[in-house]
Amino acid sequence: MPGAIAGAWCLVGAWCEEAMAFRRDLLDRLSQPMTPSALARELGLKRRDIEDDIRHVVRSALAAGYRVEIEPARCKNCGFTFSEEKLSKPGKCPECRGSRLFEPVIRIDRSTS
Repeated sequence: MPGAIAGAWCLVGAWCEEAMAFRRDLLDRLSQPMTPSALARELGLKRRDIEDDIRHVVRSALAAGYRVEIEPARCKNCGFTFSEEKLSKPGKCPECRGSRLFEPVIRIDRSTS
């Protein structure tokens, strides 16, 4: 599975081709709205294993001029909405300290914004 080496460095210090292909695959999969957990589950990985790759793909997509839509994480109890920069699932709500949270939903449209 390409995800197993995502973020790995080659001996010469350059990104491995497999890691770059993995991130291209993430970009393709994010053409549909997905949470980080759903994406990780689809790839057979753990959420924390792909969070850095998702952040990188979002930054790269913005730099390429793609439209990035992020529905921020929010609390199921009080409705507190987290920042769009918070792409990983928060542990607790800072307002009510509840742990029942909706994950952020990410979608990348390859048409330029």
